[in-house]
Amino acid sequence: MRKTVLTLIVAIAAAYSYAQEGFIRGKVLEEATGEPLFGATIVKQGTITGTSTDFDGNYSLKLPVGTHNIIFQSVSFQSIVLEGVEVKANEPTILDVVMKEDVQQLGEVVVTATVAKDNEFGVMLVQKKSVNTLDGISASTFRKVGDSNLSSAMKRVTGVSVQGDKYVYVRGLGDRYTLTSVNGMVIPGIDPDRNDVQIDIFPTGILENVLVYKTFTPDLPGSFTGGLIDIQTKAFPEKKNTSISMSLGYNPSMHFNSNALSYKGSSTDWLGFDNGARDLPVTPKTRLQQDNETTSLFDPTLGAERGSNFMNSSLSFSHRNQLVGKKLTWGYNALFTYRNRNSYFQDFERRQYERNAIGSGIGLVRDYTAKGDLSQNEVLWSGLASIAAKSANTTIGTTFLNIQNGVTSAVKRTRRNTALNNPTFLYNDILTYTQRNMFNNITYGKHQIGDVRLNWTNSFILSSQYEPDYRETAINEDDGQLGFRNGGLMNRFWRELSEVNENFKVDVEFEANENNKLKFGGLGSFRAREFDVYNYAYGNLSASNVNSTDPNDLSQFIISDSRTNGLYIQNATDESNAYDGTQTLFAAYAMNEMRIGERLKSVYGVRMESVKMNYTGIIEQDNGIEEKVTDQETLNETNFLPSLSLIYSLSETMNLRGSFTKTLARPSFKEKSEAFIVDPITGIWFIGNIDTKQAEILNYDVRWENFFRPGEKIAASLFFKDFTNHIAIVAFEVAPNQVTPRNVGSAVAYGAELEGSKNLWNTPAGTLSVGGNFTYTISRVDRTTVTVSETGQNEYQSEVNFKGSENGVERYRNMSMQAPFSINANLSYETTEQDWSANLSYNVQGETLTYVSASIVPEVYTSPFHSLNFKGSRNFGKDNNQSLSLRIQNILNDDNELRYRTESDSELFSLRNPGTTFTVSYSYSF
Repeated sequence: MRKTVLTLIVAIAAAYSYAQEGFIRGKVLEEATGEPLFGATIVKQGTITGTSTDFDGNYSLKLPVGTHNIIFQSVSFQSIVLEGVEVKANEPTILDVVMKEDVQQLGEVVVTATVAKDNEFGVMLVQKKSVNTLDGISASTFRKVGDSNLSSAMKRVTGVSVQGDKYVYVRGLGDRYTLTSVNGMVIPGIDPDRNDVQIDIFPTGILENVLVYKTFTPDLPGSFTGGLIDIQTKAFPEKKNTSISMSLGYNPSMHFNSNALSYKGSSTDWLGFDNGARDLPVTPKTRLQQDNETTSLFDPTLGAERGSNFMNSSLSFSHRNQLVGKKLTWGYNALFTYRNRNSYFQDFERRQYERNAIGSGIGLVRDYTAKGDLSQNEVLWSGLASIAAKSANTTIGTTFLNIQNGVTSAVKRTRRNTALNNPTFLYNDILTYTQRNMFNNITYGKHQIGDVRLNWTNSFILSSQYEPDYRETAINEDDGQLGFRNGGLMNRFWRELSEVNENFKVDVEFEANENNKLKFGGLGSFRAREFDVYNYAYGNLSASNVNSTDPNDLSQFIISDSRTNGLYIQNATDESNAYDGTQTLFAAYAMNEMRIGERLKSVYGVRMESVKMNYTGIIEQDNGIEEKVTDQETLNETNFLPSLSLIYSLSETMNLRGSFTKTLARPSFKEKSEAFIVDPITGIWFIGNIDTKQAEILNYDVRWENFFRPGEKIAASLFFKDFTNHIAIVAFEVAPNQVTPRNVGSAVAYGAELEGSKNLWNTPAGTLSVGGNFTYTISRVDRTTVTVSETGQNEYQSEVNFKGSENGVERYRNMSMQAPFSINANLSYETTEQDWSANLSYNVQGETLTYVSASIVPEVYTSPFHSLNFKGSRNFGKDNNQSLSLRIQNILNDDNELRYRTESDSELFSLRNPGTTFTVSYSYSF
């Protein structure tokens, strides 16, 4: 009886153990090309239990709990046997492998499973085998250095600098020459007037890897020159995971400060949008009556209030999984992030200078100084949801991304105008709110039809920017008397921008033979924008004497039944500042990837892009008369963009690359307009130039690269870029605070990049690694090709006329927004058990020309900002499913500073001290 019971117990236990199942999942790559290997079989050794890879190289195999030997096989490839693969219950084991062509019939290779668990090798292989010059960073690197969002991770990519902890510049070129795509489809940022995307909205947990393309091929958009940043998300997560994370950040110079500024907005500001409290209380374009009834409709709050602010905070939630069915495999992701940041800049300063001829030299004469306090509250939340289904030959999926951003700003400062002809002293309050939203849906399909691969993608984007009830008050003090007689003002405005963007593209790829891979496709894109602005000002200012510098006390001077001569609101809208714009773009391309012998590969092709832009608004004709136009064509160009790349394999690990390409940069809707758009805090007026042309760029690149092992490489590059009609932001020659886009007839930028990464030592306890990159750029603009006045006078002539002689006037200068150098360095440590990690990173860009000079207007340069940051993380709990980290930003406590500069003088333009921020984060996964 006992034997029977014991036998039964053992049988039940064995059956239960066998019933427990898990998965092995991963990706199979072809070593020769770095591309996914379609149709490879994965089988448990000694059985017929197996599966095969789809056309993305992914596979999923269900196996009983225990240890197994797994065979990877494919026709004409060397088989691989992974021994000792451990399968756990209800948990996937990740195995990524690379298979070599079996040209010598060498049979199979037997290795242990542990060598194939790091996808860093996959990213390195993509870089090594890519037809583009590119750099990248993998999900395993995110985990190793403890990066929680993409902005901190990108600082380790060669030639990349991150501005404001959120915008990426490649090779020092500004956002005009940088594009961002998600899974191959270009998306805009939350600021409709920028090309680059605020990358800190992407948590690293949902990313597979990030690739930075530095050279153009015909299958990529033609409108990038510096770089294309492709963010690749995981459509099919390897395992089920739910995570929650939160953080608190403290800056001693910014938080819990009783002098911080704010004003009463709406009850939903903490959600990143206004609930209507700031909406225009009258119908737009209505002619207002000078009476109490109309004026009382407007919020009487005009000044900032002092009060303590809170520290930074964030919260995020994500859930993802892969479900394997009989016919289809499903993958889904859901993500929500919320961030609330407070900043307080004490003694924020903005100065304006003009050049003045003094004897035989040129000096700087101060025009005004604005100094005081600036507080901002920024709320940003984003939601991402994706679902995809695949069979062996087809994948179809869709992704929804919504980003909401609200920024409240309050300024209280004094402004001293020191111009000799009109000195004034003002008490200046500014209240602003900016609300941005971007909604994006990307739906895609991937199909393998025999030897042909067909991909299609549709992207629909809605974006908006709403700036309700900007308020500025300036109270003048003259001989001890307060009022509005000399420079005083009370202004308000509402601005609203909306844009719709629809894109559809198709790519077809097939191998004509073993040495030629052909690819062709096309793109159709449509964009439409509406921009409206409504200005209002208070009348009867000159008749008012006030007794307080606080704008909120002005309510006693507002018009009422008993004060018929008080301040009243009036319409000051200039309809020429509103505009509508449309852009249609059609593109088609063809390219061939051809092997020439065993070591040389060529990639050549051409892309055609045809674009039209139309403008609706008021423009000034040649005779000086303003006229309303509807759908006036402002741009009509068809361009052929050739591309030729050669990749020579010097050895198994070493490549030499060379390429020639032609690319474009197009002006934005705002630039091709007649609008006057002011930034009330800096006081800078942006004035559109409807005659702005698109820029055309010839690009030459050479790169040598050596890949030692995952995480270790060295590379050196040379590049040369020849710009025609480079678009620069240039100041008007007699108005230092007014800037406009101008085309530069001739400009070049050339330089070198050097990068390296190395594991300093590997010990049983952990790994210490170091990495760094240096980019050096020389740029040159022919100033005789830059128009700076309505009469056609160029920048060089303007300075010659101002100085009265050509002596000391340089014909060439640096390109605006082109950094002369950038340095990134990092030192990382991770324990073998991955329970401790630490990372120290440093980033700096050289002094960069920001605003170009003309006549009395001096040049403005952005000073180098030395960014030293530290992050340490401790993972603990079951399977390290919990994490606690400390991040310290701006350890050197450096300032954000812009400076005027002439041949002999340098003065402050603006100054902000961001201070040092300490952030503690906690995350939990289950």
